[in-house]
Amino acid sequence: MKKGTKRMLKKIKSINFNKMNKIVDIICKENKKSKIYVKASIFFNFLKYGTGYTDYFRGNFINLTEEEKKTFVTAKSFYRIIHYLNNYDYICIFHDKLIFNEIFRDYLKRDFINLKKAGLNDFKEFLSKHEIIFAKDNLGECGHGIEKIKVSEISNPVELYNKLRDNKQYLLEEAIIQSDELNEINPNVVNSYRIVTLVKNGKAYVIANSLRVNQDTADVIGCTNDLYFSFSEDGKIDSNVIDDYGNIYEEHPLTHKKFSEVQVKDIKTAFEMCKKAALEVPEVRYVGWDVGFSNNGPVIIEGNEYPGYGILQYYKLKNKRTGHLKEIQDIIGNEIKNVKKC
Repeated sequence: MKKGTKRMLKKIKSINFNKMNKIVDIICKENKKSKIYVKASIFFNFLKYGTGYTDYFRGNFINLTEEEKKTFVTAKSFYRIIHYLNNYDYICIFHDKLIFNEIFRDYLKRDFINLKKAGLNDFKEFLSKHEIIFAKDNLGECGHGIEKIKVSEISNPVELYNKLRDNKQYLLEEAIIQSDELNEINPNVVNSYRIVTLVKNGKAYVIANSLRVNQDTADVIGCTNDLYFSFSEDGKIDSNVIDDYGNIYEEHPLTHKKFSEVQVKDIKTAFEMCKKAALEVPEVRYVGWDVGFSNNGPVIIEGNEYPGYGILQYYKLKNKRTGHLKEIQDIIGNEIKNVKKC
């Protein structure tokens, strides 16, 4: 069985039917279609384009022409894109946060320690320098394996040291102190700004961006219960503010900060920082950078060699009828033919 076929079968087995049914209900209501029609259309587009039900919903596939659908990245095509653009021998740099932090130390602008190498005395010294730290599984994804620790509440450093190593939370980082501008939206978590870069002929381009903001008081950004929107270089929001189900927000539900009043002064600086970082490992041409904003400027949280693409082509952000594949093709041009052969 081909790898692509195995992946698609794996996706079918992992379907969250409760979420799918909720999405189907939304599509039916918005387009005045029956559930049978929508489910049949989702299944047909899955067979033809490899779109999952979330791809279908976010891309507004029910209303697109066949040519417009071809401009979207799907679960089926994204594997080919990553396989072609990102050299397998180098992706470990991004997959393992311990390696990543060493390579991109100058872009992190914060202290960190590797518990695979650091002894108990090194651990105690690290704790003595910081009030809040984050422990991370160096191979973790989507916020999993991240724990916020207040140093003043540590009663037994030896016990904590052993626990973190047992949990494979080998990476400890000094907390990022978020900028006042972002704290006005949600001060409980460092809001993660995704900037996607693509390298072509030794030059890096920013091809997409999206800020992910938690709606509640959680202290770690996750993959659910978030709001999404994008910025222009001048630091103003240039899209709708939406959640996973396409609801549009005028203000943050927790702080009531009006999104029309939001302006982040360091957006252009963040773009330039990520373009520079993208050239540090040019063999990995397509990267989704997670950026945090401090009062001292933007800092890189991590880089993703296999970043999620769904939010980047969510039609409700900007009511676009073309997808992320077009943004990639606009940069790599005729190379897109090589992608299709992978």
